[in-house]
Amino acid sequence: MEETISLDEILQLLKKKWVLIVSMLVFGTVISSIMTFFILTPKYAATTQLVVQTKGSDSNINTDNINSNLLLINTYKDLVKSDAVTEKAKDKLVKDGMTNMTEDYLKSVISVEQSQNSQLFSIKAVTPNAIESATIANTISKFFQEEAVKMTDTDKISIASKATPNEKPVSPNKKVNIAIGAMLGLIAGLIVALVTELFNKSVKSEEFITEKLGLSLLGTIPIVDEREMREVMKIQQNPLIDEDFFYDVTLDNDLDNMNLSIDNLSDKADGLDMDLMVNEKRKRHRVNRN
Repeated sequence: MEETISLDEILQLLKKKWVLIVSMLVFGTVISSIMTFFILTPKYAATTQLVVQTKGSDSNINTDNINSNLLLINTYKDLVKSDAVTEKAKDKLVKDGMTNMTEDYLKSVISVEQSQNSQLFSIKAVTPNAIESATIANTISKFFQEEAVKMTDTDKISIASKATPNEKPVSPNKKVNIAIGAMLGLIAGLIVALVTELFNKSVKSEEFITEKLGLSLLGTIPIVDEREMREVMKIQQNPLIDEDFFYDVTLDNDLDNMNLSIDNLSDKADGLDMDLMVNEKRKRHRVNRN
């Protein structure tokens, strides 16, 4: 039989499992906060902007020249990460004190970005150190200028702006990470609550027996909470300590005494009737003798 759950049951489930759901939400938020602030390494970006000019006089610059420059930028993207550029940049950085620098590391931290339909493009470096990012971006740009002029039909590559250290990290995004952690915790809490409810085969209500199992209900056992159970056990161990018990005993005794009093009154009334009858007979006997 297919297991289904109604909207009302979902609302009841949320009400019953709200502690679990909120706990998972808080847990997800805490874990994401710890990861963001203490485990993940901040990354800093630095960008150098360049403009490419092809050979030819200013009077010969037309739409075809501009389109040619735009197409060449795709070539420049590959040239930036070529061995000819990264090897010279690595040697220069090692000479300047960055002894652990390698070509593979340089290729992994640099990227080329271009605005749509623009002759301006950027060389971007992202590392765990703001100063290192700026130094790498500027060094790569310098050697790229030299190699691009040698290898392509380029007259001049101008640096529009040099990279400067930016102390504001580009990653991790703290607010986004915490929000994602909270959302994942909430979803996990809902899933756990729903799964535990679906796999819980215990009888939860009268409707479960009559509607889902199709059985007749013979009777119900009242639910006794812990406080009531303690009171019952206390009375069973020493019934006299219960005030209600004393009240019941006193009331029963009063009723018994009242019944005895009524019985005594009835007996006295019967005795009085007998005395009256005897006196009446004596009076009649005296009259007859006279």
